[in-house]
Amino acid sequence: MTITDDTFKELMKRFASGVTLITFEDDGKYSGLTVSSFCSLSMNPPLILICIDKKIPSHNSLENGSSFGVNICNSEQGKLAWDFANSNVDKNELILSLNHEVTENKVPLLTDCLASMECTIKEAYEGGDHTIFVGQIEQGNFNEESEPLIYYKSGLGDFKPN
Repeated sequence: MTITDDTFKELMKRFASGVTLITFEDDGKYSGLTVSSFCSLSMNPPLILICIDKKIPSHNSLENGSSFGVNICNSEQGKLAWDFANSNVDKNELILSLNHEVTENKVPLLTDCLASMECTIKEAYEGGDHTIFVGQIEQGNFNEESEPLIYYKSGLGDFKPN
C-alpha cells in the first residue's frame, strides 16, 4: 500500500522536534537554513546527521563543502527560525547581524542559541529526495539557562514538561 504525499505530511507533523539552524561558508559568504531533520548518531566518534532536500540551493553548497555548523534554537528564536527558512532573506546579512563566532574552518556559529557545534562532513548518503549528511562534531558550546524551540504541526512553540 502506498500513502499519498498529504498523508505522509500529516503523519510527520505529529512528531515534535527541536529546531536547528545549519550555517556554513559558501564562496566567501555565510549561508544557512532551518532544519528539523537532525539527530545524534554516535557518541564515539561524536556524529550527528542532518537531512537536506536536494531541490534547495543550500544542498549543493553543503554537498561541495567540508563543514557546517548546527545551532539549536532556544524558545525565543522562533522569528529567527522562520527567517532562516525564508528564501527571500539574505543569510549572509542575517548571520552578520547576529552574535556569532567564526571557527578556523570558516563556519559561523550563532552564540545566542541553546547549543552550537561545528561539524566536519564525514559521509553523505542518498535518502530519496534528500541527502543524509553525517557530521563529526569538532567543537561545541551550550547554554544551560535557555529552553528549546519546538516544531510541531508546522508551528513553533515552547516545551512544556510533564
